Amino acid sequence: MKKKAAFTNSIFYWAIVSILGVLLFWNIYLTIAHARLLGLLPIIIQATLLLLIVTKHEYAKNGIKIWSSIFMIGASGLQFLGRSLQDLSESFTNADLQHYLTTGITIVIGIAVLYYTNKTVKIVPVVSEASEPEYN
Repeated sequence: MKKKAAFTNSIFYWAIVSILGVLLFWNIYLTIAHARLLGLLPIIIQATLLLLIVTKHEYAKNGIKIWSSIFMIGASGLQFLGRSLQDLSESFTNADLQHYLTTGITIVIGIAVLYYTNKTVKIVPVVSEASEPEYN
């Protein structure tokens, strides 16, 4: 049986599409402006996830959860921890508050995306006309 993602909250749907769209265009700009092929990896990941969400594919929910867990929460958490350890070794003489705010906000947004994905995205079976019984 075929399944599809159902977004029960349209505000969350458009928020996640907007976040991914902005990040996608930002990464495209940075990749072209700095001519770095390494920028293709986030472009491919974000474009694939955006395609899954827009088409409401059954793997969209898992894709959002994996993306927010690894790239928003995990990566930003490691950046936060790494900078904290570096600043601790330097007795916080050159601490960059903007870095802590940016990574902290990214972690909070990642947690919110993960929470709302679990709450508002449901995987439902698709009922096609061919699978309905015929009545005489």
